Parts: sequence; structure tokens; C-alpha cells
Amino acid sequence: LYDYFTQLFAQVTNPPLDAIREELVTSLAATVGPEGNLLDARPGSCRQILLPLPVIDRDDLAKLMYVNEHGETPGFKAFAIDGLFEVGEAGSVGAPTQAGGVALARALADVRRRVSEAIADGANIIVLSDRNSTEEWAPIPSLLLTSAVHHHLVREKTRTQVGLVIETGDAREVHHMALLIGYGAAAVNPYLALDTIDDMIAEGLLEGVSPRQARRNYMKAACKGVLKVMS
Repeated sequence: LYDYFTQLFAQVTNPPLDAIREELVTSLAATVGPEGNLLDARPGSCRQILLPLPVIDRDDLAKLMYVNEHGETPGFKAFAIDGLFEVGEAGSVGAPTQAGGVALARALADVRRRVSEAIADGANIIVLSDRNSTEEWAPIPSLLLTSAVHHHLVREKTRTQVGLVIETGDAREVHHMALLIGYGAAAVNPYLALDTIDDMIAEGLLEGVSPRQARRNYMKAACKGVLKVMS
């Protein structure tokens, strides 16, 4: 019995990778775009966009959004979809939770429909965003939104035709990023966290660092945290 538990604990505590000792062969680089058939490898299967890190800023997000705006990158087409639901949608005042739940379910169904239509129209990069949220339009929780779209595309057998990029304000901590990536996101833009850093510098709460460098420090720390979670 002692030998059994010794072997069991040795297996459980042995990490799949060691990001510290195996730093030279450990990468967080992510690819965005359609995936080719693994059973029919062709040069086109390698045609994807390489991201050095899975946590990106607004500049990298803009590059993905307008990847082929002038026809300079044929084969790629991005499409953005708002992940929002109407908070004040019609329903009895005495049952706001039920009304909100109905509105949320309806919004998720609409997002799934729009994603399918975008893929049919040739899009292979889908950006799910909650940046346009207001008092009337609340953001769908990013993890729910990502998983709903991911599993919808798996059911439709179109998941490998598209890459998912998440622009969200509710991702702030390392675990938030790790979960979104684990649930199907190729890249995450935590815009609210990055905008908060800019605001803190403007208010004088962060000194001795430029806004650009502060954002880079945050993204680097977040990605190192994701790598530790992977380990």
C-alpha cells in the first residue's frame, strides 16, 4: 500500500512541463486562423498568424481586425461580434432574474447564429467583444461566451475553420486568462485592465514607467502566470 501511494503521488506531482528548467524549449506562442486537415498536410496548413504571446494589447488586436483591409494578406478575414445582452428587455418587474436569463439565452443564440453566418461568408478570425457595453446592454460573461461559441462550432464541425479572439473587460487576473485560453480562445485582449494602467499613470499613481512599457509589463506578467498554470 505504501508503494502504491508513493507511485500515485509521484505521478500527480510530476508536472507535464517545467517552465523554469525547460525555458529554452517552452513557448507561449499562439496561432490564429484556420487549421488544415491533420491527415492531409499541405503548405496551406501552415498559413496562420503567429502571436508571440496569447495576451495582446489594442494595437495587436487592431492588426488582427484589419488583417486584410487592403488585400495585403489574402486568405484572412476577420469579423467582430458584440457579446452583449439587453438588461432591460421586456419582462415582469417582479421577476428581473427570469427576464435577464431569457435575454441572455436569446443573446447567446444570436451570437452563435452570427458566428456561423460569418464563417459561411469566409471569416476565419472571429473577435468576440464586450467593449460596447452600456447601462442597457450588459456584457455576456466572457467565459460563457467563449465556451458557447466554441462548443457550437464543434457541433457544427467548423471549429477548425476559425480562430477565436476575445476582447473583454472582465479578464484581469492570470486565472481569467488561463481559463479563456483553455476554453478555446487563441488570444485575449483584457482592454479594461490595460486602460486602467493608462489611467493610473495619468493620475500619477504609477511613476517612473511609460504607459507602453507598463502595458508590456502587465502582459508579460500575465503570460508568465499562464505558463505557470500550464506547468
